[in-house]
Amino acid sequence: MNLQKEERILKRLDKISNLEVIYIVCKSPIFYKRFSEVSKFFRSVKNGLYSTGGQTNRQFFKEISGVYFSLENQNNIEILIVYDVSIKSLNHLQITTRIKKLLGLSISVEIGDYIQYSSKIQDFLKIRRRLQPFGEIYFKGTET
Repeated sequence: MNLQKEERILKRLDKISNLEVIYIVCKSPIFYKRFSEVSKFFRSVKNGLYSTGGQTNRQFFKEISGVYFSLENQNNIEILIVYDVSIKSLNHLQITTRIKKLLGLSISVEIGDYIQYSSKIQDFLKIRRRLQPFGEIYFKGTET
């Protein structure tokens, strides 16, 4: 995601007064044992047919709107899911139960308001990675 798009998203989030954040920390080996990437995990959270209390994740998380941020390193994966509670309010115990069902009981799940986690989001966005091919890969691209 480029910097301009990130800044636009943050400005839009700052204008919404009813934001809540789900903060997840999971050991990398545990995470990768169950999911190959963060987007697949989020898909299972939001659209999965995994059921808790007779209701699927798809039904429980239906209509939520927001954005998620992730930071990965060798030891941990941190995920921040920001959503608008004015569109749909979610039960915190249900959120924690559903996420722990997907990733295991040894993970950390916290839930709070956007202001509480805004500095953490800024930290996530300050880390920049760049991929620059060189040599033969640069000239031939990703052709196989």
